[in-house]
Amino acid sequence: MTGVAVGIVGFRCPEAIADCLASLDRSTHPVRRVAICENGGAEAFDALEAALGRLGFTAAAAAPAGGGEATDRSLRLARPARPGAIAEVVVHRAVRNLGYAGAINAILESLAPDPDWSALWILNPDTEPAPDALAALVAHAARGGYGIVGSRLIVKGSGRVQLYGGRWRRFLGRGYNIGLGAAAEAPVDPAEIERSQTYVSGAAMYVTRDFVRAVGPMSEDYFLYAEEVDWCLRRGAFRLGYAHDAVVLHDHGATIGSNLDRRSRSAISVFLDERSRLLLTRRFYPYAFPVAAAATLLLTLQYVRAGAVRNFRVALAGWWAGLCGETGFPARLAPNRN
Repeated sequence: MTGVAVGIVGFRCPEAIADCLASLDRSTHPVRRVAICENGGAEAFDALEAALGRLGFTAAAAAPAGGGEATDRSLRLARPARPGAIAEVVVHRAVRNLGYAGAINAILESLAPDPDWSALWILNPDTEPAPDALAALVAHAARGGYGIVGSRLIVKGSGRVQLYGGRWRRFLGRGYNIGLGAAAEAPVDPAEIERSQTYVSGAAMYVTRDFVRAVGPMSEDYFLYAEEVDWCLRRGAFRLGYAHDAVVLHDHGATIGSNLDRRSRSAISVFLDERSRLLLTRRFYPYAFPVAAAATLLLTLQYVRAGAVRNFRVALAGWWAGLCGETGFPARLAPNRN
């Protein structure tokens, strides 16, 4: 029987992943398998195995690596079956920090030989899906023509909407969160959101197998940020969906340090955010690139106004890297890739 697999990219956040899986255990729609790619090295892989052990998962067998050269160890974890609960988790250890897209692509490669999955639900480690979220996504995708379907993302701390869907503003080189700050239960027109969105958030992204086959894997140029926008902009004839009844709580910024306080954001988050904006704009909207480059440079001054002088310098470095077309792992910021 075909079903939905869940894909999670980890980076030294075992407890967040365990909490996410505990939420998935309450799903009213069965999860065929959870596949996790741990980007944080051997110690993080072992810590994740221990955290999953506290949920009752034990090593069933070494699994074929399946992620190609991107992974060097895979482990299948299982537990006694019980109604509605996840029975199997496969954890892949990345040979190095692959970034977000690289880890998702490793998961997709590991799933490729399996004929019995119809979609991959990509979730951030710091998300907690509502019990009926997956059922709502499956039902929405079944209406036909959809390649990617998004959820109603709610910020866990505030209980307000993070976004329904995203719209890329090409001349600003920035995304716009449709619904940002709205009350969680505010009335909306889902059809209007589908018409206006140009991308679905990678924090909770339901991707059909047909889409993956036709469009191909995620671009690994960005390392972090904008990969999901790039994927959505390459969708061709596929539609982008929005399932309003698929509610997902998101502890926004918990795993990468991308919170809204500009003084507290991690350097790698700031750098890659600025760089990725320009990389994506140049790729898809070259006519808008000169304006976007000037606009994003001016907007880095927000760090100065917030008193985040260190991050202002990091933002400038990211902007310059994007202007120069630098891609992949930002070695200048984190020389130890593992």
